[in-house]
Amino acid sequence: MMDDPLHLDKFNHSCSLDFSADPKQVQILPAQHFDHFLVLDLEGKVEILEFPVLMLCARSLRVVDFFHRFVRPTEMSEQRIAEYIEGKYGKFGVDRVWHDTAIPFYEVIEQFEEWLAGHRLWSKASTPGLNRAAFVTCGNWDLKTKVPQQCKVAKMELPCYFMEWINLKDVYLNFYKRSATGMVPMLRQLRIPQLGSHHLGIDDTKNIAKVLQRMIADGAIVKLSARRNPAAPEKVEFLFKNRIR
Repeated sequence: MMDDPLHLDKFNHSCSLDFSADPKQVQILPAQHFDHFLVLDLEGKVEILEFPVLMLCARSLRVVDFFHRFVRPTEMSEQRIAEYIEGKYGKFGVDRVWHDTAIPFYEVIEQFEEWLAGHRLWSKASTPGLNRAAFVTCGNWDLKTKVPQQCKVAKMELPCYFMEWINLKDVYLNFYKRSATGMVPMLRQLRIPQLGSHHLGIDDTKNIAKVLQRMIADGAIVKLSARRNPAAPEKVEFLFKNRIR
């Protein structure tokens, strides 16, 4: 849809969230355990409707690339889908774009794996996890609950690279010593202007990335906060003693 004026008008695919700092400030950013952060924010409570991922360089805090797909449910009638999308995306004016571009979840994952491989972040032939990269979410729901549920609906195994992640709310709590229950409170507390529309996944991903940029610039070391048990993937170990519940 990159040649569709309506699509381009609704989505800013440039993802220009460049970290505004002089070269000297970038040089003193804290060293991270990862080379890249993959900011993920899913949309859709019944089934996943939107799968956006923004790739951020941990050293420069620049946006490297993004992956964005709309997801078509597989266990709903066409009438139910139409009602669901109208209620979810009609208010944003992107319901037509959703209907024109949405594809089944398994196809989204296939394309996402090609995207990961293209950036050398993951390969079926190499180690099962991501290569020097980590997912960043605002909460545990996306990777703890929703992706495994959607994999069951799609009758596919949980991809191995979804075994661990960073819940930014837990990192925020431990770094700033104050609680923020979601993306909007984080933006408000840090006095960061909100971009786009809340609950439009691609916009929320950008806003979460802005919080991540600020935290690292303030000196935060962004560590893993949750990890699945390889022998029992349904069991999740939470790695922070102080965390948002």
